[in-house]
Amino acid sequence: MNMLRASALGFVVMLSWFAAAGVASAASAHVYLIRGIFNVSVGLDAIGARLAQRGIAASVYGDEEAGAVAAEAARAYAAGVHSIVLVGHSLGGGAAVSAARQLGASGVPVSLMILLDPVGAASVPSNVRRVINLYVGVGGGLAVGAEAGFRGSLNNLDLSNDPAHPDHMTIQSSPTMRDRIIAYIRSAVSESGAPVRHAPAGRIQRRHRR
Repeated sequence: MNMLRASALGFVVMLSWFAAAGVASAASAHVYLIRGIFNVSVGLDAIGARLAQRGIAASVYGDEEAGAVAAEAARAYAAGVHSIVLVGHSLGGGAAVSAARQLGASGVPVSLMILLDPVGAASVPSNVRRVINLYVGVGGGLAVGAEAGFRGSLNNLDLSNDPAHPDHMTIQSSPTMRDRIIAYIRSAVSESGAPVRHAPAGRIQRRHRR
C-alpha cells in the first residue's frame, strides 16, 4: 500500500514538474505580430488573443513600427525574455525582417520568425534561429533568402497547392492557417526551455494602433 502511495505521489510530482516546465517556457517568451498595410491583418489579433490565453505574451503592431517592435523586444530580452518570436503579414513581413536586423545589431537573437506572404522582405539576418516563410506563389508571393553568416533554419513553403487554399489575406485569417501558425509558435516556445524571469502578459497587447 505504501509503495502504491509512493508511486502515485511520484506520478503527481512528475506531472507537476512538466506543467511547471511548460509555464516556464511560455513565461519566458514574447510574440510580436506585425500587421500589413492599414492594419487589415485582423487574423493576427485573433492569434495573439489565443496565445495570451495559453500564457504566451503577445503584442500586435502596425507595419510602420519595426523600430518600436525592436525596442520593446530588446527591453524584454534584457528583462529575461529569451524567446523572441516575430510574425509578419504582407508589409508586416518586411517590418519583421527589419525589426530582426535591428535586434541583431543589439546582440538580441530571434528564436522564430514567421513570414506570411511577405511584401518588401529583405534577406533574413543571421541572428534569427528559425524562419518559416509561408507564401502563395500563384498570387505573386516570393521565397526569401538569408544574409551571409546565417546558420539557422530557413523554410520557404509555397502554399499554392495547399489543401487550405490560402490567398494573400486568408493566409493569416482562416482558422486552419491560424492553427498552423500557433502550432509553430508553441513548438518554438516549448523548445526554448528558457528560465522564467518575466511573467506572461495574460492578455494581448495592442500597440500604437492607427
